Amino acid sequence: MTEAEKRALRDAFGAFATGVTIVTALEPGGAPRGFTANSFTSVSLDPPLVLICIANAAHSCATFRAASHFGVNILAEDQRDLSGLFASQEPDKFAQTSWRPGAEGVPLLPGSLCRMVCERHEEVEAGDHVVLIGRVVSFDVSEGPPLGYHRGNYFSIGLEDRLVNAIAGAGVIRIGAILEREGAILLREDADGRMTVPVAPGDAPTLPGLIAMLEEAGLSVTLDHLYSVYEDAGRNDHAIIYHGAASGEAPEGMRYVPLEEVPLPRVESMAERAMLERYRQEYRHGKFGIYQGDAERGVVHTIPKARRK
Repeated sequence: MTEAEKRALRDAFGAFATGVTIVTALEPGGAPRGFTANSFTSVSLDPPLVLICIANAAHSCATFRAASHFGVNILAEDQRDLSGLFASQEPDKFAQTSWRPGAEGVPLLPGSLCRMVCERHEEVEAGDHVVLIGRVVSFDVSEGPPLGYHRGNYFSIGLEDRLVNAIAGAGVIRIGAILEREGAILLREDADGRMTVPVAPGDAPTLPGLIAMLEEAGLSVTLDHLYSVYEDAGRNDHAIIYHGAASGEAPEGMRYVPLEEVPLPRVESMAERAMLERYRQEYRHGKFGIYQGDAERGVVHTIPKARRK
């Protein structure tokens, strides 16, 4: 495969939202090792089997292939920093956590939604990765919302639901999306040159209605996470704006505008203008957040750009 084909395939794989786990094991001398992975899945209840997948090039690959047991820690929404730590190359990861030994001494991470220890059951060569299948020998669970991963970003199911539900009951709402294509975003443009993001039609707008409108216009749209919820005093309504990608030619009344060339003065709403300016800055740094507030002040709930071994 060419590098372009690999990137395209990685993007295709990224269309599937997954949970985030930290997989752990012990070195022969007893030192803990671990890495962040979103390639964990259950296989069988009888016998109780799960699998993980690790790159042959990963620094800890040899440790996991030699270990008789490994641990799986399914992360909660408030463990993004922990995920980032174990996705990094820092040598003292476990020194920065309150880990505890589980069955067979395997490191487990308190606060995770589920912690399980698996006995090595089978190993399968799989291209540039190896699949390790483990038999669950112990586990315990905690209640809480999960941490998700989609198209290179973490997302929190619990946070998005709470924000959307809160604003949906606040009165008149508008549902729209920042849709990107190759460094440009799709904007509506009226006869007077005023611009805005695409929004769902009708007096009772819905997210499916927004997607249907865009698809009927000939676009293919994929939404990945909530981007902004805010009160727009200028329009006397509340906005729920998602982030995603679009492909296809811009329909009549819309056009793709390169991010650095977005004519912000032609965006009539001050709140929407501030949102697009924030998006432009976040795009440069590859780190996105969910904004909650109004045109003047608010809170950005961070969605850090995930790193993967």
